[in-house]
Amino acid sequence: MATEKELKKELNNIKKEVRELRIHNKFLLDRLDLAHEKNAELRKQIMTMSIDDVLAHQKEFIAYQEKFTKDRELVEAFDKQSQVKLNAIGINNGNTI
Repeated sequence: MATEKELKKELNNIKKEVRELRIHNKFLLDRLDLAHEKNAELRKQIMTMSIDDVLAHQKEFIAYQEKFTKDRELVEAFDKQSQVKLNAIGINNGNTI
């Protein structure tokens, strides 16, 4: 059976762990509340948008997609270059993967 000192030490360790868990829980709840407030504000903005705002957002989205497509084409070109097999001399022998 454990001695009184060992039990007190274990109790203090458990109390400390509980305090840390409560603080962490409060932090997570505060963070969740902030996320809810932010989402509510975004929903309100979306629901009160005018047609002009919607069209402006669509134009921005199309511009973003075009930029993303150009970047993706560049990455694909680099990937294709890396797939070219070279012979021992380092000259392209025409085989690709």
